Parts: sequence; C-alpha cells; structure tokens
Amino acid sequence: MTRIESKWAWIDGRMIRDAAIMVDDLGTIRAADHTSLVPIQGDDIDRFESGLVLPGGVNSHSHAWQILLRGRLDSPAGFRDWVDHGLYPFLETMDDEALEAGALLAFAEMALSGVTTVGEFHYVHNPPPGAGPGARSVEERDASVIRAARRVGLRVVMLRGLYDLGDCAAQTRFQETPVEAIERLSALDALFEADPCVSVAPAPHSLHGASETLIRAAAQWAVDRGRPLHIHLAEQRDDIDLSMAKYGVTPLAALDSMGVVAPNLVCVHGIWLDPAEVSLLGKAGAGLAYNPTSNMALGDGTAPLDELVQAGVRVSLGTDGACANNQVDLFAEARRAEHMQRLRHLRMGVLPRALCEAVGEPTSSGSLLRLATENGAANLGLKTGRIAIGCPADLIVLDTDDLSLLPHDPDGDGEDLLSNVVYAMSVRSALRASYVAGNPIVQNGRLAQIDPAEITARVAAQGTRSRRSNG
Repeated sequence: MTRIESKWAWIDGRMIRDAAIMVDDLGTIRAADHTSLVPIQGDDIDRFESGLVLPGGVNSHSHAWQILLRGRLDSPAGFRDWVDHGLYPFLETMDDEALEAGALLAFAEMALSGVTTVGEFHYVHNPPPGAGPGARSVEERDASVIRAARRVGLRVVMLRGLYDLGDCAAQTRFQETPVEAIERLSALDALFEADPCVSVAPAPHSLHGASETLIRAAAQWAVDRGRPLHIHLAEQRDDIDLSMAKYGVTPLAALDSMGVVAPNLVCVHGIWLDPAEVSLLGKAGAGLAYNPTSNMALGDGTAPLDELVQAGVRVSLGTDGACANNQVDLFAEARRAEHMQRLRHLRMGVLPRALCEAVGEPTSSGSLLRLATENGAANLGLKTGRIAIGCPADLIVLDTDDLSLLPHDPDGDGEDLLSNVVYAMSVRSALRASYVAGNPIVQNGRLAQIDPAEITARVAAQGTRSRRSNG
C-alpha cells in the first residue's frame, strides 16, 4: 500500500482538505477521504504539504508524430497549404526513428503537463517511399508508438486509424485494405492484451479517408469487444459538402445510415453538426472529442458545446496535433472551450452552467475539469479520470503555493483554488508529481521513467538529418 497525503484533493467531485488516498499494489485506489478517515497502512507515504491532488488529465485526441512539424509551417495560408507544403512533404521522409522520436517528445510533454492518459489517433502505418529492407513492419511501427507512451509512463489507448481511400501519393503511408486494417487491429490488440495500461480501439479516419465498408467493419469490431469507435467528423465546412456529394446527407446522418451511431461512437471535432445531428448524437448517448485550440488555430469554427451537453453528448477534450496546436495543456483547453462559447454567445459562464444543469449540480469550475478527466476516460472506454474507490490511481499533484495558483483563501472551501486551476494555472510550473496506476511518472516536476536527455538527443538528430536531406 502507498498512502498519498496532501493539503487538498478533488475526490469524486468534492474538494477535501487534509486528504489521504490509499493505493494498493495493483495501482487501484482503495480509500480516499480526509486524513483522519483513511487508516494508515504500509510504510510508503508520499506527503505533499502544499499539494492539491487531482485526477490525471485524459487527452482524448492526439496525433503525437505531428510534433516534429512544430516550427516548420506555423503561418500557412490555410489548411490545404499546411497539408500540401508541410504534412505531405514531411511524410515522404519521416522514417521509423523519426516516428518514435516524435512520439517520445509528444508523450513526454503530455506527462509534464499533467496528462496521465492519452487517446493516440495513429494512422501512419506504412514506411516512407523507397524505404529499404530495414524498415519495420506495420505491426512493429504501430507498436513502437504504444511503447513510446509506456516508456514515458502514460496510460494509452491506441486509436488505430483506419484509412483505405485517397489518391495522393503521401496518403499511401496511411492506406490499407479493409481486410488488412481489421486483421492488423486485432493483432495489435492481442499483442498488448496483457498490459492493463494499454487498450486498442478502431478509429476510421473520416468520411473522406475511410470507406463505408471499412467504417462498418470497424464499428462491428468495436461492438464485439466493448470498445469505443472514434472518427473525425464535421471538422470543416467542406466536410458537409463532401458528405452530401458522397452520401446525399450530412456527416452524422451518413454514419447513422451505416448503423454506427451508438453509445460507443465518439466524433472528433464536430464543429459543423446541425441541430438535428446534435439531437441524434445526444439521443444515442454518444461522445464528442473536442479540440478547442486546434479548431481555433485552423479557423474551423466553434462547436455548439452547450447544446451538445444539454442534448446528452459526452464532451471530452483533446490537443490534436501540431498542424494546429503546438502545446499540450488540457487545462488551457478547458478554459478555451469556455471562452470560445463566450465569444459565440456574447455572455459568460456558458459551459459551467450547461454542464452542471445537465447533472443537477450547483455551478462550479470543477465541471470544466471533468471535460479534461472523467469525460475523456469515458470517451476512451476507461474507468480512470476520477479519484474514487476502485478507480486506477492515475493522479497529479499540484503545488498550491505556485504563483499561478495564487491567491486563494487558505480557510475557504477550495472553490477559488479549483477555479484558478482552470482559468489561471501554468501547469508546467505548478505540477509536482504524477502517478499512473500508482507508479510515479513525474517526480519533483521532472520525468521519472525516462531521461529527457535521450529525448532531446533523438529529436535533435532528426533536425540534423532533415538539414542534410535538404542540403
């Protein structure tokens, strides 16, 4: 048993002063309450006298490899410009070493930013053009991304991207037949079935990247195994035109015609869902993985989050990739989600009010934290994201004396502190420790399971190789 003591903890939606959390040897929370109510067991005590313990962040949508594009084309003329002059040329040279180096960098940044679980939407399965016999197999390439997350210490859900359409040469890095896709999905699932911190789920890329045949097969695979089904949907205005031209209906209606709109469906982005689609998604009890910074940076628009929440949709947060978001900060995503709704409605307090009304609770900043924790876990098919008995001990510890969390009333109920976490905190400054299944992945603000110097060297080597190839 390990006992974690702190000045504050957000336990199952309540701010508890002088808190203690007991974690068993399997990494499961066995007790969580006031220090005086949690019996002292075992010799291992982690004490944080000025600490605030929260559930670890759950990043429900990530494209880790894109981080190597950071700094290459940050002011494109538009999305097509970034794709055609940034993404696709890079894909022609990104080899297996670069893929793994990028994954390590992205996952390390997540850990240092309070993320303990990532839903990694990975779709670069094939080697670059002209790769020699030393290139990894598709299975090995996919597995290397999972292993990068585990080396850092994160819990990972591999949202294996499925892509069988497209006519661009660079898209050959993504493509496989529906039969190949499902076979490889099953093989990857079997490879990691013994690791409780790894899960695999299907993720048809989009209506433009995945055929109806592939989407239906992926949905059946997910239902058979009780897994979520993620898909990019209604991200840009053009997605509506594509769906209308291809299926004769709007994007979610197209999925509905395929019979895949169900509780396990998670739409990614969902900016351009119309009112009928919002209602349909809510009635299905489905989810939305929302990426505020990405959607803002790409000029895609703002999803109707309050309407989605009121309709019954599970909304979680993601950081997407470096095509549109060069930082990893789920707490910043939470505040941007609210601020974008304020711009949309020209009033304040939109999301907290909608979220709390949906569950019959008083309005609180903690509702926004659920988007970054509990809701993310639900959209990934996991039980984490909460500090509660029986849940995995995926926790982060913040220093309440950090300047970005001041001021707060030392004798208050902690609501102002919780508000500061969402609206003011610099997480890289405030984070002191992180745990996944009770194992430390960040200690004293530094990575605990991998030497950052290794990551620095591997990423720097990619820059050197890129300059040589361009010279």
